[in-house]
Amino acid sequence: MDFAVNYSVAAADLLCRGEIEIDRFKCPAWPDLIDDVQTVTPIYVHFPLRVGAGIGDAWDGEAGRPADWRKIEALLARTGTPLVNAHLSLSVRDHPDVPLDTRDPAHVDRLAACLIRDVRGMVKRLGPDRVIVENIHEFGASHLHAGLFPEVIRRVTDETGCGFLLDLSHAHIAAHDIGMDPRQYVSALPVDCIREIHISGNQRVEGRWLDLLRQAEPDEDLVRRLTGRLLDHLPMTPEDWDLTAWAMAQVHSGAWAEPWVVTMEYGGVGWFFEVVTDVDVLAAQVPRVRALVEGSALPGQDTARPGVANRG
Repeated sequence: MDFAVNYSVAAADLLCRGEIEIDRFKCPAWPDLIDDVQTVTPIYVHFPLRVGAGIGDAWDGEAGRPADWRKIEALLARTGTPLVNAHLSLSVRDHPDVPLDTRDPAHVDRLAACLIRDVRGMVKRLGPDRVIVENIHEFGASHLHAGLFPEVIRRVTDETGCGFLLDLSHAHIAAHDIGMDPRQYVSALPVDCIREIHISGNQRVEGRWLDLLRQAEPDEDLVRRLTGRLLDHLPMTPEDWDLTAWAMAQVHSGAWAEPWVVTMEYGGVGWFFEVVTDVDVLAAQVPRVRALVEGSALPGQDTARPGVANRG
């Protein structure tokens, strides 16, 4: 089980100075960046693919078109990335006639069928052992809640045979949004199919985080929609440490399937990450996440450092 961190300039500097230890960086599917990062340490690629439109294939959210499989296969070969991920994304734009928070069985069945149709297209091309689907959280009024339902996510893995990418932060936020306890929510997901796990902190967009967001993001509508909401990819809080320790205990006990990699997703590239990434937080929190991933953290250890874990 490898331990990875989102690539960022700050994390690369810490790695080169020997202040953190990782097995690889997680990188976006940007060829020029990949060339640079591979000179520092091994990497794997996280693709901007989503499923749920019902087109029988994955959609590239960055390019705005169906997946370019020639490009994807080239990046897989170039980096040794073993799996292709796709986000379970039921966009309102793709299903404008379905109510945002519908629980109508007919709607849910139809939406699940769209997810399954797209994932089957990926599985037909790559094989079930090379495809993983990632749980997301809903983004205000842009994604249908049905995509968060554990029973829908389970249907996708059961009916396609693909693997599961468990994003703990997404699960925490999704559980909050649909009124479930986070541990009960995660336990209802296809944890027996886990192939990869993502970890990061969740904090509300207020105070310092809101100020930073306004500095970096000119889209006032986006800022308004995020204000007051839980946002992931931020420093770990005590609640995040507890959830992560519990999840890694499930993996180490054999209750859940063991992933090939666990990735800490604080830090990264792009405007958002550039304004929220704090090198001191990375230096303090990366070793603590690694200890949980390796199972070397002592039971009951207080993994939240005052002044570091809560900076929001």
